[in-house]
Amino acid sequence: MSDIDWGQGTYETTAADLLPAARELVDAAQLKPGEHVVDVGAGTGNVALLAADLGARVTAVEPAARLREVIQETAGARDLTVVDGTAASIPLRDGSADVILSNFAVIFAPDPAAAIAELSRVAAPTSRILLTSWLPGVMGKLVGVIVGAVREVTGQNPAAGRIDWHDPAALTTLLAPHGYQVTATTLELEVVTPSAESYWDTRIANHPLGVTTFPILEQAGRLDDVRARFLQTLDDNWTDTTGQVRLPAQYLLATATR
Repeated sequence: MSDIDWGQGTYETTAADLLPAARELVDAAQLKPGEHVVDVGAGTGNVALLAADLGARVTAVEPAARLREVIQETAGARDLTVVDGTAASIPLRDGSADVILSNFAVIFAPDPAAAIAELSRVAAPTSRILLTSWLPGVMGKLVGVIVGAVREVTGQNPAAGRIDWHDPAALTTLLAPHGYQVTATTLELEVVTPSAESYWDTRIANHPLGVTTFPILEQAGRLDDVRARFLQTLDDNWTDTTGQVRLPAQYLLATATR
């Protein structure tokens, strides 16, 4: 996942699904006007735009060039700066951020310890860091169907140094050496789509994950099988009401303060 160019395809659809979680994240941060907020892995700017609308001075950090353009086009007159960077390489000076936010983004950092060290470097002495991460459940199962098949085809092993970002104890282990105390709460996000097939077509096939992996799976003759298993996983986890598929997914919202 860390090798994906998130500017490929149409991440905008997924960003719209994640907007409620972005609102929860920004609300939990209890931002004050004028605070410098850094949104790490900003995507299309959900969190950055919400924070700027509350009067914060925002820096959106995003490695994908196309998504940086999307944020800049949407920002308008907001006090929002967009920069090229990753969780482990943020082009800001030491101690310059009052608040650091990351909505389902820093969890894809290939080196979690390096990412947290960088966030801590940029954070002011009295700063707070808030992030969201998926709990084990349907989202992990769905991604696992695709990523697992790609690993089988390519012979790749899971990345070394992975952590359970959804585990408050694991987050404490990462953040405590930098002076942070971690609190967390579990929330739920619901994705609504007309059908399982529609979810595959609109959320997966044009998602950066699909754009990156489908050619690999198709060349190996595995794409049809992966699609069938993906749709079956959806069938096993959704609720169908009034002709719509409602996919509930739990996530952790963690707050680190020092």
